[in-house]
Amino acid sequence: MKRPALRYRASIVATVGLAIVWMMLWGELTLGAAVFGVLVALLIQIVFPLPDVPELESFRPIGFARLVLVTLGGLVVSSFQVAAKVLAFWRPTRNAIIRVPLRSQSPFITVITAELASLVPGSVAVDADAGWVLLHVFDASTPAAIEHARAKVRSTEATVLRAFGTAEDRALLRLPAPGTEPATDTKEER
Repeated sequence: MKRPALRYRASIVATVGLAIVWMMLWGELTLGAAVFGVLVALLIQIVFPLPDVPELESFRPIGFARLVLVTLGGLVVSSFQVAAKVLAFWRPTRNAIIRVPLRSQSPFITVITAELASLVPGSVAVDADAGWVLLHVFDASTPAAIEHARAKVRSTEATVLRAFGTAEDRALLRLPAPGTEPATDTKEER
């Protein structure tokens, strides 16, 4: 596996973010704390360079805001669904481990998708690699429930791609998701 190239430059967003964290840790909102926070932030970025992540360069604020809202909505809805299934103890649930192929081959997009799928109650990411996620699903009582879980992960990936995806990744949204079959008519004409 090839190691990503290290980025020996300071980011304005990272510098401001680290300076804010520094001031919060010190509990002071003074000019001295801000200047020292910026110096510490620059020193951290020079001493501990991060690998270059192209998806962070294509960050889209509106897509990110949508990602946050969709995730928060999913947290609320899924919490109630899981609670209802747990409280219905007379109706046992069947769990499953499913593999969900993703559109993007980007490790960054795969990791964010797996983390968000684990964050929402009802599923836990067991394994992930570029292009797929392995999930433990709470309710897998029917094939439709399993397909619904796969569809939720694909929807999460699409939202992540709209927030962080490169132009090539976002172009994948126009293609059918891997693992989905195009609709075919099974009726025979007479």
